[in-house]
Amino acid sequence: MKLTSKILLIGIIAGALTTSCKKEQCTEPVPEMTFLEFYQSGQDTNEFRLVFKFNDCDGDIGMESTGSILDEEGAVQTTNFKIDLYYYADDQWNLHVFQSEDGLNSKIPPLGNSTKNPILDGEVEKILGRYTSLGGYDTIMFKSRILDNAGHYSNLVETPGFSLSK
Repeated sequence: MKLTSKILLIGIIAGALTTSCKKEQCTEPVPEMTFLEFYQSGQDTNEFRLVFKFNDCDGDIGMESTGSILDEEGAVQTTNFKIDLYYYADDQWNLHVFQSEDGLNSKIPPLGNSTKNPILDGEVEKILGRYTSLGGYDTIMFKSRILDNAGHYSNLVETPGFSLSK
């Protein structure tokens, strides 16, 4: 092997080792969320799936079934996945008010992560029924955020509008 080939090979190996072993940097304690997709589960079903991607640097997302979290405003929250449904009527988006206090909100259960790298990232999904969860509207959108155990709300994510009419 020629000297230049050996030097190039050593350089590539050293570069791979230093880049692959670097610890992922993430210092923001507030979770981040982005919208991924909203789709009908099957062609002949009234079930829909709403999917978001999340990232949390300190890995403190998750709530026990009987747990609660004190949020940034000091209010006790019994859910940590917040979803508001909006419907389009009279040329504007209107908040749907559910009979139940929780509405579409739910709990993300405790998530396991490494103590060496507490960063959590993944997807969270909500299954919705066309008429039971979506109010029977023709055009809808969602606003959503998650709450970590330290009481930090993620950014508020607004989805595009979706037409449900067949």
